[in-house]
Amino acid sequence: MDLTEADWDIRLYIYQAIAASGHAPSARALGARFAIAEAEARQALQRLHDAHALVLEAGSGEILMANPFSAAPTDYRVFIGRTAFYANCVWDSLGIPAMLGADARIKARHPLSGELVEYGVEKGKLIGGGRKLAHFAKPFRQWYDDIVDT
Repeated sequence: MDLTEADWDIRLYIYQAIAASGHAPSARALGARFAIAEAEARQALQRLHDAHALVLEAGSGEILMANPFSAAPTDYRVFIGRTAFYANCVWDSLGIPAMLGADARIKARHPLSGELVEYGVEKGKLIGGGRKLAHFAKPFRQWYDDIVDT
């Protein structure tokens, strides 16, 4: 299914809203922002989801991921200035400061040990961590088989 210009405008606004506040807008808020019915906003979100332009939460149909941002709490917390973001994984925790062109402090829980790992980005360079930070258990072509578990 082809995305409309309005769908892309909604996606852009979602990213702008998350970048400004650390939170994803609801379908209701999108409807109000774009002067459309909530049902129309949900249809746009579904089209964006189907196109892998974002990920919706099963059941509620609300935004779960607008990569690299997570709308749900995760073990990857990215701090830029006074705004805190959730990232979906270690890769996305580095993608947020890259996307926003900003330095960041990052606190994460190691997925196997639960150990707190702190690292960051300063002037575009990775700092801290002290060891390998990422392991990709699945090849990219399989990520959307179950993007939440990837």
